[in-house]
Amino acid sequence: MLSDLSERVPYAIPGLPIYARRDALSIFADYRCACHWHRDLEFVRVISGEMRYFVNGRVTLLRPGEGMVVNSSRLHYGFSPERRDAWFSCAVIGPSIVEGIASQVRVRCERAFAQDMDDFLLLSPEVEWQRDVLMGVDRLITQMRGDRHPSMGSAWREHDRADDLTDLDPLPAVMTAIDLYDRVLDRFRPACGDEGTDAGDDDARAGDGTGTNGTGGASGGRRDGMDQRNRIVVLEMTGMVQSRFAEPLGLDDIAAAGAVSRSRCCALFKRYVGRTPNEYLTDRRIEEAKRLLCETDGAVAEIGRACGFSSSSYFINVFRRRLGVTPREYRARR
Repeated sequence: MLSDLSERVPYAIPGLPIYARRDALSIFADYRCACHWHRDLEFVRVISGEMRYFVNGRVTLLRPGEGMVVNSSRLHYGFSPERRDAWFSCAVIGPSIVEGIASQVRVRCERAFAQDMDDFLLLSPEVEWQRDVLMGVDRLITQMRGDRHPSMGSAWREHDRADDLTDLDPLPAVMTAIDLYDRVLDRFRPACGDEGTDAGDDDARAGDGTGTNGTGGASGGRRDGMDQRNRIVVLEMTGMVQSRFAEPLGLDDIAAAGAVSRSRCCALFKRYVGRTPNEYLTDRRIEEAKRLLCETDGAVAEIGRACGFSSSSYFINVFRRRLGVTPREYRARR
């Protein structure tokens, strides 16, 4: 994650913009992936369990067999408010894999990725073209050897995964990735309709994401100039948190980064990030604490201070509430 919430996608093969894995939602703290964005299209299919997907302020419930395509440069994340596990397939494909083919293809990408287009497309196995996309996602994961068996759990290691790809022929995966782009690019339509589900109520309900034309298109709300400015303000505030989380920040500081009032700050975070500003700040501090616990030998109290917690006891209490273990226990398990 970079300071503006953009994700540096961990492509399996350097220079090939394809990430394709099966994973469990439980690998994320609180069963919630970090809110992020990237230029890549993201394809998701739920294998078992249920998962809610947040995209630019709208929450959609995905059941087994269902999926979605998240458009380029949209804030998004998957989560379970009930902290229930779900296995899912995920393919993230960068546009550079097709943009250089011809100018016509680049124009198709620019048109589909525009901010006034649908934020996502729903995928159902009941609709033929959507079923083909879902099958393509699974095929891509097999071609990229991104399968994980539930019995492996979090023991999957990056160097093991890299070893498995040393003799991989990437050409079939490239062909599948290009085919997936070709199948969905022209399905994105100009967004219209209501504002969608309020992200702050995602624990109680979820939008069904049903498009108005029955083709799987979904509206994340009318994309006018104000909406685009709001997103820029959110990125300014989250970027400040990402870069200054170790400082004694408060709501006033976060709001000031976006030049908005405290109430406006909270409303924007609720809609576009799905967390309060303080929750987002705590999330960032906990992520950094996890990294330091695994990569350094620093004392727990020192790590807490380095991550912006006012005292070691407060750090330990927050860490235990979020992860179910103390920092010392977390380090020992890792």
